[in-house]
Amino acid sequence: MTSWANIAKRNLPTTTATGTTTTTTTTSVRDTKSVNAGKAPEPVIQFDREGFLQRWRIFEDMYVQYKEILESEERSQIMPTYLILRRPDAAITVPVFATWDQHEEWMHEEKMKNNKYSDEVFQRRISEWRTRMNWHLPPWKTSVSPEEKLRGFYLSCRNHNGGDAVSYFTPYSTARDLENEKLVDMMWCLIHSRSEELTACRTVADFTVLFERTIHFEYPNWKSQTHQMLRRKITPANILWLFSQKANVFPGRGRPGTARWETVPTGFRTRESDSIYTKSMVFFTHEICRFGEVGQKGGREETGICVVERMKQDGENAKIRWLLSAKQLHEMERVEFNPEYDPFSAEWYSSDFDY
Repeated sequence: MTSWANIAKRNLPTTTATGTTTTTTTTSVRDTKSVNAGKAPEPVIQFDREGFLQRWRIFEDMYVQYKEILESEERSQIMPTYLILRRPDAAITVPVFATWDQHEEWMHEEKMKNNKYSDEVFQRRISEWRTRMNWHLPPWKTSVSPEEKLRGFYLSCRNHNGGDAVSYFTPYSTARDLENEKLVDMMWCLIHSRSEELTACRTVADFTVLFERTIHFEYPNWKSQTHQMLRRKITPANILWLFSQKANVFPGRGRPGTARWETVPTGFRTRESDSIYTKSMVFFTHEICRFGEVGQKGGREETGICVVERMKQDGENAKIRWLLSAKQLHEMERVEFNPEYDPFSAEWYSSDFDY
């Protein structure tokens, strides 16, 4: 048995020959094990620099390819496309790093800088191209009056630039056409930038000439074989219908005497539905209409910027009557179209929609 005297001697300071005093401290093996218990061993990182360089070469090839596309677009009149470019001061060789994480961090920073440079180049190119081609979009509408709320205007955050903009409800029958953003942009550009040419079109044939002169701005390969299906969907007649009062899409001039509804459809089509409701009606069934004071009972009168007379009968010779002047069209502000859901689809119906 160990005495208390022996234990005390172990912890007494000792003096060396030089007079330096040291203290002897003992640590048990059991204490060391308890400190390291539960800790995972340090991982051994296998860094494959050659694999990293292969990825780098892929990006380099992409930059070269996109630069060739950019030069080709600069020589033509087509709308510039967004391309990932390498900035002029970008590194042309890969520095040597000790770890994979360092390489990844460096490569991420290079990509972010190149993306920022690509954004700046694209904005400059698209601005210059729109000016050169006279193909500008109108400015966004940013405010709504109480009277406009009754007609289906409301503030939203759907501006592509991140700011506030105004949305506008359109009939459910327009959903398929308005989901095509290029088509919508083309119509707005015609209204804003080609208003003089637009109002000069007196017949469908006149408008067809303007259509064929500008369609390649939005669809560069319009005449190619691969666009046959698209050509059947996007036609001069289709755009004129969307412009017209009958479509009830563009907030131009209303048509007095438009059919109005008494009750919102219940989600089930009946035999009397076709005689009571029309495809150009707006029912204001969105949630914001029930709680945001948007819309009104009975819908709104059909609005548009033109009337096409006897189009089915006269075809290309059908007369176009524009409801707004060229100046009024040019000054129109852009809205974000929001087609309603099909009111005769049982999937969306709720009793909360009843007025």
